[in-house]
Amino acid sequence: MKKGFSKIMLSIGAIALLFYLECMDSGYKNTVLEQIGISLYESGLLASKMEQGPVFLRLAMGNQFFFSTARSEKLAKKSLIYRENQSGTQGTGEQLAEAENEAQLYSSGDASAVAGENLAQVQAMGGSGTAAYVNKLRETKDVNYLWNHFYIIDSTTSVKKNLFPVEEMLKRNMTLKQKPGKKQILIYHTHGASEAFADSQKGKESDSIVGVGTELAKELEKNGYGVYHDKTKYDQINGTIDRSKAYNESLEGIGRAMAGNPDIQVTIDLHRDSVGKNKQTYTMIDGRRTAIVMFFNGMSRSKSGPIDYLHNPNLEANLSFSLQLKCHAMETYEGFTKPIYLKGYRYNLHMAERALLVELGNENNTVEEAKNAAAPLAKVIADVLKGEVNGF
Repeated sequence: MKKGFSKIMLSIGAIALLFYLECMDSGYKNTVLEQIGISLYESGLLASKMEQGPVFLRLAMGNQFFFSTARSEKLAKKSLIYRENQSGTQGTGEQLAEAENEAQLYSSGDASAVAGENLAQVQAMGGSGTAAYVNKLRETKDVNYLWNHFYIIDSTTSVKKNLFPVEEMLKRNMTLKQKPGKKQILIYHTHGASEAFADSQKGKESDSIVGVGTELAKELEKNGYGVYHDKTKYDQINGTIDRSKAYNESLEGIGRAMAGNPDIQVTIDLHRDSVGKNKQTYTMIDGRRTAIVMFFNGMSRSKSGPIDYLHNPNLEANLSFSLQLKCHAMETYEGFTKPIYLKGYRYNLHMAERALLVELGNENNTVEEAKNAAAPLAKVIADVLKGEVNGF
């Protein structure tokens, strides 16, 4: 008991010293941070007992790893961020062993795309010129730099370097020629019945994420793309909220919409994030408080490797599209986006190369703040589709 208490007190002291050094901008900061990081990781108190422990270190240390010695590099590679799965790994992991279909995965606590595991304390990169991150990524084309600065990697999944060819991702042609009079973009809401905002009036559709989708559709059409907005509330079944089959229901809806509108090449599942109480996240754009956006990718991978029955033939294109959007947003609107979230399952993103799941705002944002995000988000999407971006 005493030993455990001592570890807690030492860790609290280490964290306090970390933030003191950050505020003082000490020249010894990196050396001290490295040693603190190694100590915390080895202690098992804050990291080694959790798959995403090293993510905590990233948060505490300003979204960077301070591992430089051979010994510490070996420790860092144990983390999910650096995991390279061996080829030929069998199975989908204990967590998925009992799941017979995709619906069971979502009903097991993963019904929300991000749910309670979104590491809400990770705020948008902002305040110090986020375009510099994009420029460095273009220069280095380094996958570790990409993972560390552009993604949050959930403990349900794993990453491999060959899935993230940085240069190809940035240069992949994601443009879409406009076809006047045709519906080319689909907006839908897997959780349309259950996602509203801090001041939403109960039962008022325009105050929910569906209402925000209406604003996004208008803004995309101003940018020259026809939009089919599916307002179906796929998580409302027989009059009650039921998320256990929401993704299966929305998959059928996507199929119907695309069959009836064969020019649809972009699908956007628009969500509202969940971050917990008293966590206000907004940025200022054109003098208006604007909700922050997070792009999301389902990797169709467990911690052990690919989930065969959730195969996504469009995974590489999905990853390229969200990364190009993220980079363009960072260069255009300071602080508008969080890091892209990677999670283990598929979330219907296999339906198109340009398939997106977007978390726009959270339960603490007002309806106005959420709707204020529609115009900048639409511009970011339209710019990438038109090819009006830097360096891609």
